[in-house]
Amino acid sequence: MSMVGQIIGHEIGHAFDPQNSQYDSDFNQVNWLNSEDLREYGNRQKCLIDQYDNHDDPSFGRNLKGTTTVIENVADMLGIKTAWMAYKDIKGVQPSIIGFEDYSPDKLFFHLRALTWCSSYDTHALSRQLKAVHGVKNFRVNGIHSNMKEFAEAFQCPIGSPMNPKKKCTLF
Repeated sequence: MSMVGQIIGHEIGHAFDPQNSQYDSDFNQVNWLNSEDLREYGNRQKCLIDQYDNHDDPSFGRNLKGTTTVIENVADMLGIKTAWMAYKDIKGVQPSIIGFEDYSPDKLFFHLRALTWCSSYDTHALSRQLKAVHGVKNFRVNGIHSNMKEFAEAFQCPIGSPMNPKKKCTLF
């Protein structure tokens, strides 16, 4: 559920990214948000931009540019939130998995999403990463998960820790 739901939610989330949110259902360029909502949503997107700019990546340090990745970061954030809501809407008790009885289903949900981006460190040049529209993989996990109170609750992360910062970016 986590993987498929996150991908579907990510792609639907593109309707709300800074570029595609400027179009209506007939793909006419219009602002369908009123000026106050548009300003507030811009501020919320700016939070993600600033968070990515300040992300300390193992391969690139704090040299990333959130303005180049905000479209994908918005979609990542909406994708995981959509998948989480669908997962929590499932009725009944979630069975445990043999060998993972000590993990709650909520923890497994986040582990499965993290495994999607599991890889070695990026080895390409910083100049290439600065042009990339997708964020670095560890931000797509740690950066996005750190904005979710649900993650912090599942893993009991103390407030103010890297995975449960006091200031979280939210879109809706």
